Amino acid sequence: MAFRFQLWLRGITMLLALQFLLGIWVNLFGTFPRTTSLATALTYTGDPALTAHMLLAVVIVVVGFVVAVVAFLGSAPDPRLRWILAGGLISTLFAYEWGVRLILADFASNTDSFWMAVGFIAAVAFYGIAQTMVAAADASRSRPLRPAKVA
Repeated sequence: MAFRFQLWLRGITMLLALQFLLGIWVNLFGTFPRTTSLATALTYTGDPALTAHMLLAVVIVVVGFVVAVVAFLGSAPDPRLRWILAGGLISTLFAYEWGVRLILADFASNTDSFWMAVGFIAAVAFYGIAQTMVAAADASRSRPLRPAKVA
């Protein structure tokens, strides 16, 4: 079970890495719609990188939610992992919220962009810690038993 958990955690980490690259690309080279409407921003097709960044945010939130729910249903190899994954989900939701605020601010609020980045960094940290915990749990289970020394 821990192996599947490790795959999910690697997957969400890869999605976060792609999200980072898309976000940096959009920040440096992207074009933004002139709107404060969430619906207009979501249907904007002028910049594929921006569209991919917004859609990937939704995917990351969904995957984070699934991983946290699975952990809380008892599949986590370490009970503390549940709270780490909850922190990852909360951080992801935090970044998502500030991304929505950035859209509603006509993509012009440096404060909203900053807090979106803070949520992202926290999510990366939480999911990195979770990967370390799962890898350690796997390693401790796969160590061969040493025979006891006879005196």
